[in-house]
Amino acid sequence: MLFISLALLCFILFLLHRHFQLIREIKKISKITREIQTGNLNLRYRLRTSHKNMEDMGGELNRLIDYFQNGFERITFLEEERKRMIANISHDLRTPLTSLLGYMEALKHDSTLTVREREDFFRITTEKGNALLVLLQDFFELAKLEADDFELKLEKINLVKIVPEIILSFYPDFVKAEITPTIKLPETPLYVQVDKVCLRRILNNLLSNSLRYGTDGKEIGIALREEESLVWVDVWDRGKGIPAQDIPHIFDRLYTGEASRNSSLQGTGLGLTITKNLVEKQGGRITVTSTPNKKTIFSFCLTKG
Repeated sequence: MLFISLALLCFILFLLHRHFQLIREIKKISKITREIQTGNLNLRYRLRTSHKNMEDMGGELNRLIDYFQNGFERITFLEEERKRMIANISHDLRTPLTSLLGYMEALKHDSTLTVREREDFFRITTEKGNALLVLLQDFFELAKLEADDFELKLEKINLVKIVPEIILSFYPDFVKAEITPTIKLPETPLYVQVDKVCLRRILNNLLSNSLRYGTDGKEIGIALREEESLVWVDVWDRGKGIPAQDIPHIFDRLYTGEASRNSSLQGTGLGLTITKNLVEKQGGRITVTSTPNKKTIFSFCLTKG
């Protein structure tokens, strides 16, 4: 009888211990939750309990905080990106527009301009107007891509046939730069599943980029290579290249590598961003490697057709 009483007492003490332990952990959860509510998302629930359900709940709560923290960091990043993009858009629109208005004002009020000067001013205003149009078109295209307001029309395309056609459209630019492009294509057809319009835009952007920044090296090339179920397209030049600190940002919106590239040659800073979006929309990926003054290679892959 005494043994039973002692066993019952021990059992009651065990239950009381578990009860108070449970209350202590619940209070700890409440305290940590209040601190998290103040914005301290670095806190986590570290419970010391033998209650399996309580331990599981602590784990789930920690995963929930991880999710919210990642979301908060993403929102903060996007907000900073939005502010930066608005500032860059304002600058990129204001600069040519101010210049355009200045030339128009001179044409309207400066009676001392010669016929030749007026012709030059008209030419410059046309160029500035066209630059503004290209910039706005790029903004519009990127906005459509990022809003998924874009319908792909995938079809079976022979890259060996279409690549020379696209390069031929750049013939005047290559002649002007005194460059004969290096073309490395297989002798047999190489088919991919791709949107033809998107493919042309991707290659146009990459070749334009090489012509804008890579003519110093007097070599621009394009090559095709196979890798299992993928086909890779390499576009390269031997110009000034891209410094290592610029590589992680090269596909960012409006990033033009001001520290390393001639500002007079810079485009809108959206071409490579649009290119990356177009490649990824078709299930591919794009990479870049660069050794300044030796070789810069933009490579993208597409699924075999």
